[in-house]
Amino acid sequence: MVNNIKKTPLYDAHIELGAKIVDYYSFKMPLQYDSIISEHKNVRSSAGLFDISHMGEILVDGKGATEFVQKIITNDISKLSDYQALYTPICDEEGGTIDDVIVYKYNSERYMLVVNCGTTKRDLKWINKYKTDDTNINDLSNKLSLLAVQGPKSEEIIGLVFGEKCTSLSRFQFIDVTENDMKMTVSRTGYTGEDGFEIFVGNSQCVELWNLLLEKGKDIGLEPAGLGARDTLRLEAGYLLFGNEIDDFTTPIEAGIGWTVKFDKKDFLSKDTLLRQNKNGINRKLIAFKMLDKGIPRTDSEIVHNNNVIGKVTSGTFSPTLEIGIGFGYVLNRIAEEKSEISIRIRDKDFPAEIVSTPFVTQGEKCD
Repeated sequence: MVNNIKKTPLYDAHIELGAKIVDYYSFKMPLQYDSIISEHKNVRSSAGLFDISHMGEILVDGKGATEFVQKIITNDISKLSDYQALYTPICDEEGGTIDDVIVYKYNSERYMLVVNCGTTKRDLKWINKYKTDDTNINDLSNKLSLLAVQGPKSEEIIGLVFGEKCTSLSRFQFIDVTENDMKMTVSRTGYTGEDGFEIFVGNSQCVELWNLLLEKGKDIGLEPAGLGARDTLRLEAGYLLFGNEIDDFTTPIEAGIGWTVKFDKKDFLSKDTLLRQNKNGINRKLIAFKMLDKGIPRTDSEIVHNNNVIGKVTSGTFSPTLEIGIGFGYVLNRIAEEKSEISIRIRDKDFPAEIVSTPFVTQGEKCD
């Protein structure tokens, strides 16, 4: 059998740092270096450095690029200035979510879509299905690496490496820079709920950039962080994860991200279906919940109301900041709207929980 497992350019660096390596979709990735909780807390209080080179990058360019991207996404790029980005789902004709992506606009004829690693091939197939003659589509995933510096001290660290040209960026802005002969794209984006930056760099220069960031940030508290902390941080921030909260069988409206669907823009692939759902209402809805007692919810734990199972947890974890269990799950819309009493069934025992709003943790909220 052919081994299709991939490694990022930083695999050896992760091993040298003592990382616990796990299979994540088709990649060998660091789960943690020290502990998930310590890495999580360091991002909240200082800064963490993440290797997220498993993400996919798809370049869309040509005279028809803007019209094409508008057709395949639900959000609206028409108001973006050059070198701005936005978050958006890509949906099929039935409103099911094929992926959630970040679209980077270089100009009206050049966009980059950053997609989830587990869906890159499927995204490409879907996008090419609707490709127009005046649009080019190129997969850059095997050529680019992506690092993320996240946390309240990330601006200071980025300033030491790149200067004010990057620290002056607003949220969801990006810039092309050259440093130490490395050509990079630096964006003020991230997946942790903290301030942060993500840096695209060619594979051959990824290790050099990783080492440079760690060196410049060591006296400020920058430490490497793995996928474990990335997951607990995104959950505390109330961010959804493709394959858990959103997938082919869920729509943005059910998932509570209806704000990413711009019905007033020109026709897009899922517009008619999502319009009907928005008008007629939904039967189920994604809720966020916080445990009221001990017990840590996990994916697929049952959600219970009046002793009846009414849904399953899509993501659940122990919140290092709140020191209590938190999670997401789908329930009937009525129960979600009424914020009915619920419990989470963990090892055949029901633990009380309450339906809450997100984010669970706000930017700058520190762990004890």
